[in-house]
Amino acid sequence: MLSTIAQSHCRDFSRCISIPSSTAFPWASPTRMMSLRVDRMHVPIVSDHLSRRFSIQQPRSGHKFQCRSFQSSAFKNDSNISPCNFALSSKPLRTTNSTKMTKTIKRYAATNSSNSDPTTGAKKTTKKPKKFTTLSLSAKKRRGQKITMVTAYDYPSAVHVDRAGIDIVLVGDSCAMVELGFDTTQPITMDQMVHHCQAVKRGAPNRPLLVGDMPFGSYEFKDVDIGLNNAYRMVKEGGMDAVKFEGGTESRAKIVRHVVEGGVAVLGHVGLTPQAISVIGGFRAQGRTAVRARAILDEALRLQDAGAFAVVLECIPANVATAITQALEIPTIGIGAGGGTSGQVLVFHDLLGMSSHPHHEEFVPKFCKKYASVGIQINDGLAQFRKEVEEGVFPGNDYSPYVMSVDEEANFDELMSKDAEKMRLKHDETEDESEQLSLYGNNKNGE
Repeated sequence: MLSTIAQSHCRDFSRCISIPSSTAFPWASPTRMMSLRVDRMHVPIVSDHLSRRFSIQQPRSGHKFQCRSFQSSAFKNDSNISPCNFALSSKPLRTTNSTKMTKTIKRYAATNSSNSDPTTGAKKTTKKPKKFTTLSLSAKKRRGQKITMVTAYDYPSAVHVDRAGIDIVLVGDSCAMVELGFDTTQPITMDQMVHHCQAVKRGAPNRPLLVGDMPFGSYEFKDVDIGLNNAYRMVKEGGMDAVKFEGGTESRAKIVRHVVEGGVAVLGHVGLTPQAISVIGGFRAQGRTAVRARAILDEALRLQDAGAFAVVLECIPANVATAITQALEIPTIGIGAGGGTSGQVLVFHDLLGMSSHPHHEEFVPKFCKKYASVGIQINDGLAQFRKEVEEGVFPGNDYSPYVMSVDEEANFDELMSKDAEKMRLKHDETEDESEQLSLYGNNKNGE
């Protein structure tokens, strides 16, 4: 039946152009027989059930269809056909070239497919990712969902962390050791931390919660305004959503309270506090005695009372971390603290095995699980590059894509030959002059 109607409509037209039904005309069902009304003429759109394509019959005079709407012209009594109340306009083309007509419709189809729903024709909108906030953190704990946090220090790392859907990105002062090569976290400065925070912000600008680590010597003063001013720098210059402080003593809680009251969200940190390495005697696990475990719990409670939105628990026994998590209303994020915490954090380079070599393996924390061995692939890639360059394999013709035309290459060779001749003549003149000079005290006889 479709073919009969198509033939009756095709008598007055010279050619047909096929376009995908799902892209060019998404509002038209593949089971319908539609037509365009162009200059008082019905131009049928014929549906092919097998190929699911529509065919537009182009008038001999040649028109560029600007589809503002359609009118139903066939199967008016068919219950499966819904009448389309649309209008259509057309503009004459200078040429009836079917190739140009096809290109025009293909461009329209591509644009329509990317901006509209194939079934409803509704315009698609790119949905901005929902921002993860401190409230999102609390909501996850209430629902019993685990929180994910990764420590990253630069733009490419932040991009990967964001794409993976990680909740929180911590720009840690461990950057001093991991990226800057220091033995401890203490040497990194406030300016350096702001620099790395800015890079991470550019890599993950919208979705994850960004936390900047306050470096050693930026907040430990009796004048709590110093800590607040540096926290403001983290937010205003570094682009962070919150800051992290180490320690839970009364003096530290006082600073945390002052910063929170000043409008900056604070993430606490108890257990192993690397900034106090000279006091605690090295990177050692904490809370392995009952007295010390209870002291860590008191520190966490103190930080909660001061207004911290969450607390990092580092390198403490799993049962202690679980007890602290149960005692606190705010979430806990563990690193080397077992699975009883509200969430987990690892360093980007550690979890991906970025520095996989025998020497580094001795210093990887015991609590760190490697989810990849990227460092091995990096080493292999660099070694292969060196080998191919030394052997003349790289770049080769495959990676030398820029070429001159034959005429320009001939002109260039001619210019180079002229330059070479000039250089030869200049070199000969220089040799003649040097032979006539007595630079080293030759005797009067010229010997």
